[in-house]
Amino acid sequence: MRGIQLGVLLVAVMAVAACGSTTSGTGGTGGTGGSAGSGGSAGSGGSAGSGGSAGSGGNGFEPPVDQCVNDTDQGIFDDLGAGAIGDIAADCPLSSCGGQIGAILGGDTSEGAVSALSDCVAECVSDETGLSTECASCYGLITACAVGTCLEPCLPPNSDSPECAQCSLDNCSFFDACLGI
Repeated sequence: MRGIQLGVLLVAVMAVAACGSTTSGTGGTGGTGGSAGSGGSAGSGGSAGSGGSAGSGGNGFEPPVDQCVNDTDQGIFDDLGAGAIGDIAADCPLSSCGGQIGAILGGDTSEGAVSALSDCVAECVSDETGLSTECASCYGLITACAVGTCLEPCLPPNSDSPECAQCSLDNCSFFDACLGI
């Protein structure tokens, strides 16, 4: 998945997050600092938009690499296409992880809340696509990162703004390396 596809996925995730805040009525501003992901923390250490990347800004989180480099996952990417998998991943926060995203939108940006969202999205993506748990975890991590670090600049009507895209690229650039494709 290339950088433009990453941007499209993050915009879709942010749009879903915004829909979640509207339908749940929770509002909130999400994480305001740090990086998000499994083992990472949102709102602690580092600062969003400071130019660091998720996994290197303040909390020692080292994102996994090459999680989808195997024949089974490659076959699924060939059959479904990266775009379709990205669409599924963007739908998972609202379709399967409403409680987890609602907690973050409600202001709980703790490591546990962000990790729960990441794990839920990964499970949803794996269940919906057949991707391995390891490969699907990349989608969980990118979702948690986007919601945890870029919620404010990416909420509609700014979902396709340069600020949203830049925040996502600055803070969640580990996605391609995680996938390994």
